[in-house]
Amino acid sequence: MEPLNLMLLSGDYAKIHAAAMVTLVASSLGRPVNIFVSMDALAGFHQSLDERASLLKSPVAEAIQSTGGADYLLLFQQAKEVGDVHVYACSLVADLKQWELADLAPVFDDMMGIAGFLGKVENGTTLTF
Repeated sequence: MEPLNLMLLSGDYAKIHAAAMVTLVASSLGRPVNIFVSMDALAGFHQSLDERASLLKSPVAEAIQSTGGADYLLLFQQAKEVGDVHVYACSLVADLKQWELADLAPVFDDMMGIAGFLGKVENGTTLTF
């Protein structure tokens, strides 16, 4: 099955959550998923709740959180458990923020640059969030 490639760039909670839902559904259907997390989205994957709090929250995002909806990190972890999902942190943004892989949520497989990611995902559909 053709892989689905996601590029998470926005620091918008709702977009990251939507990407997590797409990942979980695609992986449960047997579709491989590759994810590159960069720019403002990377803060949403930091271990520090203060860093994660920097995400923009629309009314929908607020509703997801206030009603006890599953956190996007949990959805990504579930997707990795049920399917072929690989998540990569952007090394450029990590370097700018002086973060290491250990500073980020344990959903990442590795850290790499955009050229490395694009070289890895030559085939498939690519969506940007």
